[in-house]
Amino acid sequence: MSPSWKESHGHLPSTIDPIQLAERGARLTGTLPLKSMPRLKQACRDGSGDVLVDLSFERGEGERVFLMRGTLRVSLRVTCQRCLEAMDLQIDASPWLLLLRPESGMDRLDDEADILVVDKPLSLSALVEDELLLAMPMVPTHDLNECPARVYVKKEIGDGRKEAEGEKKNPFAALESLKKTK
Repeated sequence: MSPSWKESHGHLPSTIDPIQLAERGARLTGTLPLKSMPRLKQACRDGSGDVLVDLSFERGEGERVFLMRGTLRVSLRVTCQRCLEAMDLQIDASPWLLLLRPESGMDRLDDEADILVVDKPLSLSALVEDELLLAMPMVPTHDLNECPARVYVKKEIGDGRKEAEGEKKNPFAALESLKKTK
């Protein structure tokens, strides 16, 4: 396999032609700054850090079939949606894309495959950002055992009712018996 892009060029390019890279059997390895990914940065409390990128481009079976696969890894500082406190979220994505030119006529190959139709050079950071956003959980939360809000999470008690841990007896429960029913 060819040497990684980082080894031969020292940095990742800002734009790529994935099909051209696949024809050469290229591999891109390096880091991209999180600040170059505005949509992903918006989901974070802190927009600093880097995304580790390792992408391989290759020919598939067939004359006009090209593939991109690899791994993306980033650690983000986000807000837990259960307790609203800061948390670290590790995102690992393993993109696997079928690359096609618009004129290939093969855009309806398989409903299972993720297809990327490439008609011009693409922004590498936008492509990586899209894959990371797809891998990100819709509602990031701490593990329940680590979350400060765990005391408010409902749990089952003996008679099938749900009760929050640490919940005190309702002071207005005595008024319920005084309430008149018609």
